[in-house]
Amino acid sequence: MTANNLSELFSSRIFRTPDYQRGYAWGEKQLSELWDDLEEIPIDEKGEYKKHYTGTIFLKETLPNSNEKWYSDAKYYDVVDGQQRLTTISILLFELLKAIDINIGYSNVSKDDLLKKYIVVSNMTGESKIYKFSYSRTNQNYKFLLHSIFENEKEILPVNYKNHYTENLKYAKTFFNDKIQSLSYPEKESLYKKLTTSLLFDIRTIENDLDVQAVFETMNNRGKPLSTLEKLKNRLIYLTAKLPNPQEDIEKLRTKINDTWGIVYTWLAKNPNQVLDEDVFLSVHLSLYRKPDESTFSEKAAEEKVFQMFCNKAQKYDEEPVTYSKIEDYILKLSELAPIWYEIHNTESKIIKRILTMDSRKEIKIFLVAIINSKTEIQENIFDKTEKILFRNRVPGIWLMDERGMANWARDIYNKEKTFNELLEECNLLLNKPIENSNIINGFKYLFTYERGAKGFHRWWNLKYFLFEYEEFLKDKALETNDKVTLNDFDNTTIEHIIPQQFWDNWIEVVNEVTNNLEDENKVNQTRKVLINTLGNLTILKNGKNASLGNRSWQEKRERFSTGSYNEIAISKYEKWDKNTVAKRGKDMLMFLETKVSGLSFSDEDLAQSLFFDDYIIENIKSTVQNDK
Repeated sequence: MTANNLSELFSSRIFRTPDYQRGYAWGEKQLSELWDDLEEIPIDEKGEYKKHYTGTIFLKETLPNSNEKWYSDAKYYDVVDGQQRLTTISILLFELLKAIDINIGYSNVSKDDLLKKYIVVSNMTGESKIYKFSYSRTNQNYKFLLHSIFENEKEILPVNYKNHYTENLKYAKTFFNDKIQSLSYPEKESLYKKLTTSLLFDIRTIENDLDVQAVFETMNNRGKPLSTLEKLKNRLIYLTAKLPNPQEDIEKLRTKINDTWGIVYTWLAKNPNQVLDEDVFLSVHLSLYRKPDESTFSEKAAEEKVFQMFCNKAQKYDEEPVTYSKIEDYILKLSELAPIWYEIHNTESKIIKRILTMDSRKEIKIFLVAIINSKTEIQENIFDKTEKILFRNRVPGIWLMDERGMANWARDIYNKEKTFNELLEECNLLLNKPIENSNIINGFKYLFTYERGAKGFHRWWNLKYFLFEYEEFLKDKALETNDKVTLNDFDNTTIEHIIPQQFWDNWIEVVNEVTNNLEDENKVNQTRKVLINTLGNLTILKNGKNASLGNRSWQEKRERFSTGSYNEIAISKYEKWDKNTVAKRGKDMLMFLETKVSGLSFSDEDLAQSLFFDDYIIENIKSTVQNDK
């Protein structure tokens, strides 16, 4: 093991980050820590900057590509550990050299010579370049690093170059650029000297593949612990090297492992705004691949199980011994799942969005993955029935199944232990279960029994989804084709009361209309609570509209509602908003619920009981309930 400063480190080495490694993961925390470390390096008694140990760099010697053989003044190395630090320092050096004048003040070395030493060398024509630190050419972020970070505009960016890792690279470049712009020239010279002479790296060269496991399973990048997925990749490389197969087979399998991890990292980071967790993905795959004790593997349980499956003494854990075919089958299935896992989280499918809006737990996602993976022609039919089951499960008084059981369905389909016809039959049996109206009435009634927090239908945890479904129904009823709000707006909408919950200056007559004959204060409060929190008085509003409307009068709200969602437009068509219109809209919505739940049919009395349950209120609005059915 040899300690080198940066000048020595780059003097005779070309660094490559293999494509199977995760991309650049440092953020503001790690960048700030490095910058603070550099600022705090003191001067010793000799007037030189003190040495600052930065960590160990593990390298494995490799060969240049065919188009790199013209440069023979350095050896080529894969960076096994330390790529985050080398990437960061290379970006910092580039930004610093870009900001200095022609020469560093205390050196006779030109700026061009420094760029050649630390960043890039060119051949005689200048058309071929070799970067001192870069990614392998097959890495998805290779061209972005050269084009956008090292500013080589002759590199052509691929169409879909953006991902989480490119965003991190861009952030690091901006971070250091901003820091350097604020420095005086002497401060820039000082930073250069600290970087190139004060920072020390312990360099360790790995001689064979057997050492790779030891490196990855004991090393953490600064502030970024290795994920289970990263450690697993290197465990598989280690086990592959020990197989009794011919060397050509071992090389082939190792290539497949590297390719698999390249595929997985690409898909998990494909959407920079929603990077998918590596260990969650690993646990999802294992939950399909193996049956856990619970419905699915947790990330912790998945880590434990996968390293039992792939270790030298797998039999100790009642696992099959590690063989070529065992590793190959596992990584093949892992690579197949990655694009599907991405699709689930970035879907354009309306039915999948509906399903995940109601339930986005791991069990449901695993089920969706298994169906998509199967490429069955009846996929949409299965999704449609899944949505119906989830919806029914969320109507108070109806319960069809423990949804965690869908993970078992997923495994049965994935492992071809259940046919799709058998799955459809199970779905139909659930959906054809008889419905007791009394159970639904009691279920809705129960929503009003809470004294604290949300009350009434506002407490129905599927209400928001129901209102979005009702929005679609109203759009179709109006023969419209343009959406006002969709499930894409789900997180930007709130459920709001039309008659406000309190401060009734503009609503006192409407509120008192249902309590004028009551003297008992408790009965008055209960009656108002039921009226205000019944289904017909609730709607979805987008972008905090209700905050601006507050407790304003019906006419003011009506005018604003007239240009809103289809829910709002339908509400605005009422001349007034009182107990009767609340009851009328509530009944319309429950009659729509009948269309969502086959076999459900409400009588007039059922409608009244479901909406209001309180005998006094029902009597008060009975004519409305009965005449509008």
